[in-house]
Amino acid sequence: MKPFNGLLLLVIITFSSYHLKNNNQKLKEYFSIPAVAYNKTTYQLSWSAHPADNYYKQEYLPAGEKPETYSHMIMIEAVTGDISLKDAVRAKINELEQRKKTDPTVNYQVIENKTTGEYLLDFVISQSAGNAAAVTEWNTYRYLKLKDKSGKKGIQLFAFSKRGYGGGTTNFLQHLKTERQKDINIFAAYEIPEVNIKAQ
Repeated sequence: MKPFNGLLLLVIITFSSYHLKNNNQKLKEYFSIPAVAYNKTTYQLSWSAHPADNYYKQEYLPAGEKPETYSHMIMIEAVTGDISLKDAVRAKINELEQRKKTDPTVNYQVIENKTTGEYLLDFVISQSAGNAAAVTEWNTYRYLKLKDKSGKKGIQLFAFSKRGYGGGTTNFLQHLKTERQKDINIFAAYEIPEVNIKAQ
């Protein structure tokens, strides 16, 4: 497989948790992170992918949750190569701006950490079924430079996602309105696990 160019890397790293899963794919652990302890909950590796030579993605769920109906999820992604954090964030924002044309739920904010160079992006999206919102999703992404022990350079993404479904989306959004900043503060202060890409 040929390496993706810089533009395609930006497209890849904008993926949210709305994606198709290959249930026949053997689960592989690429980052030496089999589980994530976050905010008093343990998230176990539930899905992984290596769709390009320089792109890796892993998803983690609490015990008992399924990818199609999850309420909370952790995502970790890594892209190796020459790509800036600012360009990756800008690509995601462009995606969200395009989505606004068909998804009135979309809203977002970006916070830059001047000390570390990290960016934090939090946003809300929804997926409709007829005139009702079937799924409403809130995500927080932290974009930071990859710190792989083998010397690989690139971008690491650490993300937290929450969902509300069907008739529960109203309560989900009301809860989000009062708890969003608190959740952002917890996420921003969290010590992100170090990604070390395993040799394949």
